Amino acid sequence: MKLSGYVLVFSAVLVLACATGAIADVEDDPQGGRTAIAGPSEFAFLDTPATQLEAPPTTTPATAPAPPPAIAATQPEAASAKGGHFPGITTTYGLDEFFEHFAPYEPMYFVGGTRSPNIKFQFSLRYRLFTPTGPLGTEYPWVRGINFAYTQTSFWDVSDTSHPFFYDTSYMPQFFYYFESIPYVHLPEACQAGLQIGIGHESNGQRDPNHRSENNAFIRPIITFSDAKTGLFLTLEPKFLVYLGELDLNPDLPKYRGYCDFRIVLGQRDGLQLATIGRLGSDYNRGSAQFDLTYPLTKLSHGNTDLSLDAQYFYGYGDTFLTYNQRNSIFRIGLALAR
Repeated sequence: MKLSGYVLVFSAVLVLACATGAIADVEDDPQGGRTAIAGPSEFAFLDTPATQLEAPPTTTPATAPAPPPAIAATQPEAASAKGGHFPGITTTYGLDEFFEHFAPYEPMYFVGGTRSPNIKFQFSLRYRLFTPTGPLGTEYPWVRGINFAYTQTSFWDVSDTSHPFFYDTSYMPQFFYYFESIPYVHLPEACQAGLQIGIGHESNGQRDPNHRSENNAFIRPIITFSDAKTGLFLTLEPKFLVYLGELDLNPDLPKYRGYCDFRIVLGQRDGLQLATIGRLGSDYNRGSAQFDLTYPLTKLSHGNTDLSLDAQYFYGYGDTFLTYNQRNSIFRIGLALAR
């Protein structure tokens, strides 16, 4: 009996649906009245006379919204889907407008070694203040280049109980203008030139005598040469800076860091990359170099992760801001979130 009842209910629903479809297809009434259902809209009955409301309106089948496209980082070296793009965030959460302003800035990684300080990790994002397609960005395109960035580099010494947890942390906010493509400079298609101009700050937040701090103004050209056939690219990023104000807490900082950081990246966008950051002190007898050899785990994991294996070696002065005037060499290995 229950099965028969279900069959009868199903038959009644089917007949009702067929009748509804037939009524929805009715054209203009010969007497000059309005149609029973004016097209597929579920609100068409609002314009229908009361005498013609006997037929139930048709409804448009609900369909799942299409996912938004991926949001690309605008760094010159992030030109492919594997080069730092953010995934699309479903509009259900209303976060698309929020995340589309963010992009990786400096490399992000988590690496560890056997020497002190053992663990090092870096987190870095930049935020574009104005929406490119907004009214202000459309009327005044130059505002699209205004950016704020925050980088944090932390060291965790797990081998020395006298320095529990964090050994030293550098907090580095920056405010700058970013020309993703330098205007009035015509280059071949295989070459791209960008420019960043801004101010920055770095401090470690500790108390005297371990407090370190500096303010600077900088200009950072970003020049990338690439080969579309092989996927090879070379990026040159010299960062020229001047120190602002007095360096009371660390007056000899320029002797060890100098006035330029030079970053060079060579490799394939979806393959092996070698990045180096070099510094030369003002006395030309002190400096440092850091090498990062990275390889994406996308292929090895069959596309299940976008992380990269990172082998990092540092040699010279200033592995940490706290020890900017001490020489050290250390090898660490781990994972990179953004190269």
